[in-house]
Amino acid sequence: MSGAVFTFVGAIVGALLQFLFTRHLEGKRHHREVRAKAYADYLQCVSEHVNLGYQRQSPEGRQLGARTAYAKCRISLYGSQDVVSSFAEFEKLGATMNTDAQCRAFSRMVIAMRRDTLGNPSVDEQDIEVVLLGRRNAT
Repeated sequence: MSGAVFTFVGAIVGALLQFLFTRHLEGKRHHREVRAKAYADYLQCVSEHVNLGYQRQSPEGRQLGARTAYAKCRISLYGSQDVVSSFAEFEKLGATMNTDAQCRAFSRMVIAMRRDTLGNPSVDEQDIEVVLLGRRNAT
């Protein structure tokens, strides 16, 4: 009789631990997805700012500005400390890519985003600058 009780209790404890572990992993996965989506949305907005050239006061420009602000808010909520720190540095420099320092800050921010979402894949800063900004802007 006691063997059956231990088996029953063991099965319940095992099921409970599996449930808690699965729930924990799902929460981490969801947080990682939300974070990665915020990063991707911000980078998409930056790309649209650069490539579409909307005037700020046009309806499209205001809509893009609102989407950019929303992505920035999500990054401030979900982003890692390294990403938020590198993002703040980019913002302090004016959040544009007109100078070498601004381009480097932007590249470092993207590298921090990659590191946060992909684990720690190594990538050369100059390679990121070439990909994002073109060869003539890479330092």
